[in-house]
Amino acid sequence: MPELDAEKLKENALTSIRLGIEDFQRSKLEKDQGGDPARALSAVRNLFAGILLLFKYKIAVSVDATGDASVLIFNPPEVLPQADGKGGIEWKPVGKFKRTTIDVATIKKRFEGFGIDVDWPTIDKLQECRNHLEHLHPANTLGEVADFVAELFPVLREFILTQLNEQPADLLDTAWPVMLAHHEFFRDTIAECQASWAAAGVPEMMQPWLESCQCEECGSSLLRPSQQDIEEGASVDNQDNTFKYVCVACGHSDLIAPLMIKELNDAYYDDPRDGGEADVEECNECKRSTFLISEQHCLWCGAELDYPTCTFCEEPLRQEDQFNGGLCGYHLHAYEKAMRDD
Repeated sequence: MPELDAEKLKENALTSIRLGIEDFQRSKLEKDQGGDPARALSAVRNLFAGILLLFKYKIAVSVDATGDASVLIFNPPEVLPQADGKGGIEWKPVGKFKRTTIDVATIKKRFEGFGIDVDWPTIDKLQECRNHLEHLHPANTLGEVADFVAELFPVLREFILTQLNEQPADLLDTAWPVMLAHHEFFRDTIAECQASWAAAGVPEMMQPWLESCQCEECGSSLLRPSQQDIEEGASVDNQDNTFKYVCVACGHSDLIAPLMIKELNDAYYDDPRDGGEADVEECNECKRSTFLISEQHCLWCGAELDYPTCTFCEEPLRQEDQFNGGLCGYHLHAYEKAMRDD
C-alpha cells in the first residue's frame, strides 16, 4: 500500500489555496497592471484542489495509525465475485490499493462515517464552476469566480475552526486577508444590490428568481437596476422589455426580465427524456412564460384559473381547458355528445 504523509497533504493543500487566491487576484487586474483573465481557470482549479486536499488531511488525522489513514485515503482494489467452490460466490478484493486518492463522492462518504459536517452545496458549486470553466473562456466567467471565492470564505473558516481546531489567519497566511476583504466587499455589495431593486417594481412572486440571476457577460450575481430607468420612473413589472440591470463586477448592462424568466423556467424544467414535462408555460393573460402549472397561477401578473378543477370529476384543469365551461376534455366531449344525441 502507498505510504501516506498527512503533513504533506496539509502543506500541499495550503499551497494550492494560496496559489488559487493569487491567481484570483491576477485575474481581476487590468492587463496594463499585469492582470490576466485566464488566471480565473487556474484560480478555481487550485482552490478546488486545495480544499479537497484539506478534507483528505482531516480524514487522515482522524485515525491514529498511519496504515488506517492510508486505507481511508487511497483508492481500494476492486471487489469482484468469485466462486467459493461450494456452488456459491464470495466477494474478494482483486489487486492492491491504488496510488490514486479518493474523489469527491468518496470524501463525502468518509465524512459521513466520521460525522464531519461541511457545506457540500457550496463545494459542489465550486466543482461545477471548475468544470464550466474548462469548456468556456475564463474571461466570460470572472464574476462567477468572484462569487465562489466569497462563498468559500465562510466554508473554509468554519472547517478550519471546528474540524482542524486552528485559526484561519494562522493557517492560510497571506490568502486569509484577501479572502476576508473580498468576502466583506461581496457581502456588503450584494446587500446594496438587493436593496436597490425595491424601487424597481419587480413582481413580488418573481423576487426569488431575481435573486438567482447572474450577469450574462461575467457570471456575477452583483446586479443593480439601471439608475437611468429608476430615475425615469420605469418599472420592471410594466416595462420588462426595456428595463435593464447593470453588473457591478464588469459593467455589462442588459434586460433583467429575460434573466428572471430563464431562472424560473430552468428551476421547473423536467427533462422530457426522463418522462417529465415542463411545469411552466406562457400565461394567457400577460403572455410571459411565467405561469406555474402545478400551482395554477402566474408568478408575474398573478392571473389564476377561473375553473381550477372539472365540475364533474374534479380533475385539475389547465389554461387550455378554461374555455370548456369548467369541464375537462373527457366530460366536455361527453356533454357535447349527449347534446348531439338529444
